[in-house]
Amino acid sequence: MITNEELRCPVYIAQKNTPTVSSTVTSKTPLQDLNLNWRERDLPERERTKHVHRLHPYLGKFIPQLAEIFLRKYFVKGQTVLDPFSGSGTTLIQANELGVNAIGYDISAFNVLLSRVKSDEYNLNKMEREVLDVLRKVHDSTQINPAQVNLEGKQLSRLNMSETDNEYLKSWFAPLALKELLTYRYFIETSGYEYQDLLKIAVSND
Repeated sequence: MITNEELRCPVYIAQKNTPTVSSTVTSKTPLQDLNLNWRERDLPERERTKHVHRLHPYLGKFIPQLAEIFLRKYFVKGQTVLDPFSGSGTTLIQANELGVNAIGYDISAFNVLLSRVKSDEYNLNKMEREVLDVLRKVHDSTQINPAQVNLEGKQLSRLNMSETDNEYLKSWFAPLALKELLTYRYFIETSGYEYQDLLKIAVSND
């Protein structure tokens, strides 16, 4: 069912046309030929959250295919796009994928962190080692009797995690979950990991 407002938009009129495939768009593609009326069967979730777009469930972001279409239409490799409201970095990532330079900024410090993590370059072997190492440390520190000494040679009670008494956090998280999250943060901040920002974003996904 198409609303009257949608009927005024060229992208909704020719319903006989299949929605635009982003990879087929070029600078010569006429605007009136673009059909951006995607449905789930046209763009399943696995396509909308390809590669790093799945890293964090940022609410309100547009799908990467939309950014890709307009980048392909109006930019060529080597040019620069500016995104003053970069949000989760969708435009920056798609520009990077197409060889278009991208500059983005946002008023939210978390958005800047998320965009930087998604667009950074990584040594995959080192990244995997750090992820597995912090998970091992958290497991060994929280799945034992608190009176036991953990792998760092410290007792959990001696870790600097005063937030365990934070009423706000206690109202949101079960005791064990809060303990694990705070322990995870402790080891991120004290273990000298190169990819600390990535480790922070990874846990924020949950």
